[in-house]
Amino acid sequence: MNNSKIGSKEAVCLVMILAVAHTILSTPSNLLTNTKSSILLNLIFVGLIIVGISILIVKLFKNFPGSDILDISEYLGGKVFKKILGLLFITYFIVSSSILLREFCEAIKIVYYPMTNIVFVILLFVIAVAITSKFEFTATLKTTLIIMPLVFASIIFVFVSNIRNLSFSRMFPILGDGFFNTFILGIGNIYAFSGISILYFLPPLLNKPEEFKKISIKSSVIFIIYLILTVSILLFMYSFFMSKEEILPLYAAARYIEIGTFFVRLESIFLLIWMLIFACYLSIVVKFAMLIFKKITNIKNTKVLIYPFAILLLSIALIPNSYAAVKQYETNIYPKIILGFNYIFCILLLIFANLKKKSR
Repeated sequence: MNNSKIGSKEAVCLVMILAVAHTILSTPSNLLTNTKSSILLNLIFVGLIIVGISILIVKLFKNFPGSDILDISEYLGGKVFKKILGLLFITYFIVSSSILLREFCEAIKIVYYPMTNIVFVILLFVIAVAITSKFEFTATLKTTLIIMPLVFASIIFVFVSNIRNLSFSRMFPILGDGFFNTFILGIGNIYAFSGISILYFLPPLLNKPEEFKKISIKSSVIFIIYLILTVSILLFMYSFFMSKEEILPLYAAARYIEIGTFFVRLESIFLLIWMLIFACYLSIVVKFAMLIFKKITNIKNTKVLIYPFAILLLSIALIPNSYAAVKQYETNIYPKIILGFNYIFCILLLIFANLKKKSR
């Protein structure tokens, strides 16, 4: 993988793409299940926490200019600790993206190819990842720069086109199940901002490292707006949506769009856009996994890793024996990994490294 420097726009897309990929699937409906009618108030509250965490991460990196979290872990605990952390990040990226790939392919299979073996649907994405991984890292990011605005435009279009189907009274009672559920238990919804994990690797990749803080805050704020808009579509469209087992809930919302008698069944266009952004997400995750592997093993050429990682992606995606098992991971296990590893463990690591530097 080429470590070419990236600009601020590419960096913002990089942070966001990990989180946006999850909103295509069940994350918005899971958030509704957790907080019900108070979800919009909860997302504003959680969004402010995320902005605070982003600023904290930037501040903790100030004493380690040009370093990522692997470099800082080596400073704190030596090379062995660096290798362990690197393997943890590789496991997190590959396993999470593999399960997400399985869930997305299961949804596509149910909607369009009910008679097709799931292996062939997954294989199409894996082959695409293997091909795109041969290109430079910046090439993938430039593609994302084109597709990401389309994703935003598609969500805005779904919201605006469904105005007549929206019932804004569903946001009441504004506190849902009460203050405790909204502001205390609801803090767990910060798992939806999983793109924050990229911040730990961003400083060495930036063309202008001094813009790290601006990039962190900007990407957080933009995603907060995007997530609120996404959740609003489901909240205002579906009564008791959280009790339903919908496949691709945003796709279901797009099916209601009709513009005159000519433009009907536009959901296929939206699904194509979401498939493109999902393929970019997988490509970026694999590229980061290869970058981490390179740093902890000092291999010179990461291209030899493309096919082993692609096979690993396919193998893990085929492990769950049912769609229910995949949903179980997405709903119950993945949020705990984000909270425990991305937020608590990594931030504590940065704090201890700063304390060690300060003591010296």
